Amino acid sequence: MHKVFVVCFMAVLGFSCSGKTENKSHEAVRYPNQDAPLALLMREMFLDMEEIKISVEEGQSIKGYLEKYKELLTAKPTDQSVKTEAFQTMGMGYLANLRQFENSSDQELLENYKVLVNSCLACHSNYCPGPIKRINLLKLE
Repeated sequence: MHKVFVVCFMAVLGFSCSGKTENKSHEAVRYPNQDAPLALLMREMFLDMEEIKISVEEGQSIKGYLEKYKELLTAKPTDQSVKTEAFQTMGMGYLANLRQFENSSDQELLENYKVLVNSCLACHSNYCPGPIKRINLLKLE
């Protein structure tokens, strides 16, 4: 009788720890803000910043991102309370830094890239600090 109980317990434990359940919980932790338009935009911005970092490191030309990211100011967040005046100000500052970066001379490119990354960090230190660790990976010396 004891062996039957142990076998049943192990079977239930095995099913409860299946890969599908684990992946869903992992995704929820990885992307706690799920599919809010602002969260999706921020993820895309990070991926683009990884490309930009490589371009800066290799001295390649920079694609234009400004038009793509103007939506930053209007995209719906997961929590509407983050759309404060300070958020708007920081968002406009980021877009201004992005414009300056995109118009940089070769000599200014690295310094203006650093300013752009720092504007991401400044905003995320006030709103949604979760991505700060990933944003720090974008830094160049």
